[in-house]
Amino acid sequence: MGKEKGTSLLMGKPLIEYAVDTLSQICENILIGANTSDYDYLGYPVVNDEILDIGPIGGIYTCLKSSQTEDNIVLSCDMPLIPVILIQYIYSEKALYDAVIPVFKGFPEPMCAYYNKSVTEGLLKSINDQNFKIQEVVKGFNVKFLDIDAHFPFYRDNLFANINTPNDLKKVELLLSGRKE
Repeated sequence: MGKEKGTSLLMGKPLIEYAVDTLSQICENILIGANTSDYDYLGYPVVNDEILDIGPIGGIYTCLKSSQTEDNIVLSCDMPLIPVILIQYIYSEKALYDAVIPVFKGFPEPMCAYYNKSVTEGLLKSINDQNFKIQEVVKGFNVKFLDIDAHFPFYRDNLFANINTPNDLKKVELLLSGRKE
């Protein structure tokens, strides 16, 4: 994106605020994993990655380590179309699992998932072993993969739309405004 992704505006609102707005409806505590003070204005604790430059696993590890709760939801700020009902469904399936990860169109979505704090040590071991791919790391946990398909009332083709480029941002903005490219 060329800048801090969460500060990018979508329909005039920073991406980070979509995630915070969703999570604040169902979570008592919110931590923001970021290596910047750009999000201090939101009033939630911002934790810097303990281990830099290793991708999403570093943020998940640091946030879980910093979390005061056993049950945790991870939601990346670059997934602004995630509805509260999906987060509630993921959480409702946690039972005795270390993690609950939705699978959408055949792909796991570990950046919109439930993690028990107990996986923190497993994440650190993987990091120490230089295994930074969260999709691979979670296979070593007691994980439940949830197939998200068209039978769910919250389903839509772009449910897990991920914003990584200015063009992605434009596409989602067009989608939200109901316009065509």
